[in-house]
Amino acid sequence: MRSLVAVATRARTPFSAVKRKLFACVFAIALSGVAAARDAAQQTPALTLMSVTTKSEEARTLLRDGLRKWQILYTEEGLREWRKAVELDPQFALAHTFLFFLSRDPVEQSSEREKALATKRFAGHEEQLIIDWLSSSMDGSWIPAIQAMNEAQQEFPGDRDLAWLAGRWLTGQQQWGRAAVTYERVVRLDPNFPEGWNSLGYCYARTRMFGKAFAAMKKYTGLLPNESNSQDSFAEISRIAGKFDDALVHYRASLKIDPNFVESILGMADTLALMGDEAQARAEYAQAIQHAHSYVEVALFTRQSAITYVRENNYKQADAELSALAQQAHEKNLGTVEAEAYRMMALYQKDDAKALELLQKSESALHEDHPMPRSLVDQQLAAILRTRVERAVQANKPDLANSALKELAGLAGSSSDAAIQMAYDAASGAILLAQGSYEEAVSHLEEDDRNPFSLKRLATAYDKLGEKEKAKQAEERLAGFFEPTLEQALVVPSKRSPARSSKTRS
Repeated sequence: MRSLVAVATRARTPFSAVKRKLFACVFAIALSGVAAARDAAQQTPALTLMSVTTKSEEARTLLRDGLRKWQILYTEEGLREWRKAVELDPQFALAHTFLFFLSRDPVEQSSEREKALATKRFAGHEEQLIIDWLSSSMDGSWIPAIQAMNEAQQEFPGDRDLAWLAGRWLTGQQQWGRAAVTYERVVRLDPNFPEGWNSLGYCYARTRMFGKAFAAMKKYTGLLPNESNSQDSFAEISRIAGKFDDALVHYRASLKIDPNFVESILGMADTLALMGDEAQARAEYAQAIQHAHSYVEVALFTRQSAITYVRENNYKQADAELSALAQQAHEKNLGTVEAEAYRMMALYQKDDAKALELLQKSESALHEDHPMPRSLVDQQLAAILRTRVERAVQANKPDLANSALKELAGLAGSSSDAAIQMAYDAASGAILLAQGSYEEAVSHLEEDDRNPFSLKRLATAYDKLGEKEKAKQAEERLAGFFEPTLEQALVVPSKRSPARSSKTRS
């Protein structure tokens, strides 16, 4: 298997030395635009809101109302307001833009992006920049996207909504620290803007600054004391911090305000699953499915329910759940949903040949003629290739691992998408660790430190290098990883028992 090291090393030279610098530079450019806007805002602190160009005053109101509903996680209600807005004014480019950027439905994303571009000429200058920025990023055209984002930030430094949108985009790229800088500017522009505090709290939590995270959540709940989402967000931050009992208290408070608030039903289920109460978690997931507003939500909740069987080592039932989901998604022409169901099945298979067969089905589903944004296709393909590399290493199939890594390196070399970059680093790190190239492995695995597989490998690599303190820190981060993902279910439970007992049974 020595050839695996050769491939990883060859790929790393052009990618890590040049591409990673370019990747960092891309976001440094983005941050410089944010910083310039921040400095300008400090000099001219007048608060403004995003411009809205439409021939219908009712459509304008619907856009604003829909954004507020979306921000407090009445997601489908917000989308419905925007759909009504474009019915009233089919040339309402900004409403089309919110639909393609914030919808969970890949079919709607594709069609609404085309409509936003087709109606862009009817929009104002700021809206045109937003359309260029978000549509280019969805198409994987990163430099034009960031240029448009920077121009918008610099020309409209006091626009609270624009700044929030920039933060939302950065969090989508998992640039939590940079997003926090943006959201800090948002709440300086408008200290009474609830969603600014909510978004800021999440960024602090993702970077494990829990003191600041809870302070932001207290500010958020104080601004919206009667909204379910304020309690829901407090609950989720508590869960990320490992405070499961507190999370359940806040989820129940959210559901007391609105018993049908599906996000909190889902949150209850996720928290119970992390606590090990899989049967009760499934009952809550079933409730969430009953309250789902779209099939995309049904698919998400079904995937989460299937993970509970994996935690119980009941792989047969997990296969049944995910196989049924894949078939339903195929019938509904949702390629990414179908592909992800098969990829998830491949992750936990004991038989390597079966896992590789499922990954082939996953890729085949992705490459069928589905209406999907290119960015979603590329992200899903990167996840498939990463998993194929990992399973090929485990199965001692160097040719397959080489081929998958080469394809993933090509994908990463043509994109600055954070998910794709991390998939490449994770796959390279897995190969290099297996071959004993521990320093090389660390340089890659450190770039993917929010995935339990990579965290586990990182701890091993540090240990092999004799860096015991770093290995201990990686183990602690792994033990404190409380995201209800399949990767967490497969890697973390055996590591988190002491933390769970001390944090949930007080």
